[in-house]
Amino acid sequence: MSKTSTLLSDALPRWAVVAQQLAADIAEGRLKVGETLPSELELCRTFNVSRGPVRQALRRLRDLGLVSGSKGRGTEVISDRPRSEYEMVLRSTADVMGYAERTELSFHGQDRVKLEDGLAEEFGADAGVEFIRLRGVRRAASARGEALACSSIYVPLLFATVLQRPELGQVPIYRLIDQELGVRLDEIRQHVTAVTVSDEDAALLGVPPRSPGLRIVRLFLGAEGQLLEATVNIHPAERFRYSIRLVAMEQGDAAPGSRAAG
Repeated sequence: MSKTSTLLSDALPRWAVVAQQLAADIAEGRLKVGETLPSELELCRTFNVSRGPVRQALRRLRDLGLVSGSKGRGTEVISDRPRSEYEMVLRSTADVMGYAERTELSFHGQDRVKLEDGLAEEFGADAGVEFIRLRGVRRAASARGEALACSSIYVPLLFATVLQRPELGQVPIYRLIDQELGVRLDEIRQHVTAVTVSDEDAALLGVPPRSPGLRIVRLFLGAEGQLLEATVNIHPAERFRYSIRLVAMEQGDAAPGSRAAG
């Protein structure tokens, strides 16, 4: 295993450089399936880092399904290919917008529904209000065909004309609303809960019924809180990782979304 000058780069944290190099060694056969990785102390010396970055790197390799560790046996290579997993890293609303562009959505149903009390409350809408609901399966564009989510997309009747656009499925609906009707996105709100995957969703996702999952509800809002689009996504836990990077503000900075009084 060679040392790498990228440790001196500020582009990646040290643990990510270690993980990237070890993953490359596994993928290219320098570390073979069944072999045991060098000890943490040896990796610290090889990469000139402390135990913290090494342990974080090994944790990431375990998350990817490349290695497995147990007390007294060390860390063993168990696969030379990471399992299909989509990691959504958010730093700004632009990352949420980019999510649709890095994945593919295929629709398998469309109907007209009235919101029940629970969903209406989540959406901030009145119960009984009618929406067009699109149902589909979302996949990562670069994955090996495994489904990332069962998606239900709710569009107010006011904006239903955009559903006739040929770009539907390739361009986010809130963006089509902006292009065709001039109603711009102002805010995104999101709620994440842990769930068990229903039998119907499990069949579409190709996972066991009642397996663990994430339910992510996103509300795309225009000026004064007008709902442009709402999405409900059910993700299988083993294929989807959700990360948020928050940047600390200096003292005296205004909080995001706040306005200074004039």
